[in-house]
Amino acid sequence: MKAAQVLEALTAALGEKLKSPELRPRETGVRKKWRVEEIWAEVPREAIPQAVAALRNLGPLHISIISGHDAGETIELLYHLAVGFGTEGGEVMVTLRTFLPKGDPTVPSISGILPGAETTEREKIEFLGVDFPGIPRRDHVFLPDDLPVHPWRRDEPELQKFLHRMVEWEKDDGPQKS
Repeated sequence: MKAAQVLEALTAALGEKLKSPELRPRETGVRKKWRVEEIWAEVPREAIPQAVAALRNLGPLHISIISGHDAGETIELLYHLAVGFGTEGGEVMVTLRTFLPKGDPTVPSISGILPGAETTEREKIEFLGVDFPGIPRRDHVFLPDDLPVHPWRRDEPELQKFLHRMVEWEKDDGPQKS
């Protein structure tokens, strides 16, 4: 399957909900170089399950990870997916971006569609304080369940109590340790 076909199917499924879709070419390979196209698009949080279901209907779908960060007034989540995972024709990488207001950082869980998403959703619960209604388990994967802060949130007032060291590139952006 080609990236243009995936984008066409995603556009047909989401219509106006699919914002700023683009095909991004990149070169890959070490000894032999070849060009691949990836899809990037913004999707409102409530349409994430619809988008993932549409991609799953195109063939084997794999979630690499949901990456996320504190983007100031919002939390940005990036869903990194591979359509056609493990197929002879190759896979198409798709990244869906959504923004969550910090006052209501919720997005429906996709673990009912892609069970492999549960671990990465649980990670975002503990590190960013995102809520995923519909997720089967909410216990932490990496941090103690009773940790009262979300370490990737820059607006956490109590974070300094738990900060033991900071790398150089964080010093100008993040919370400062006294």
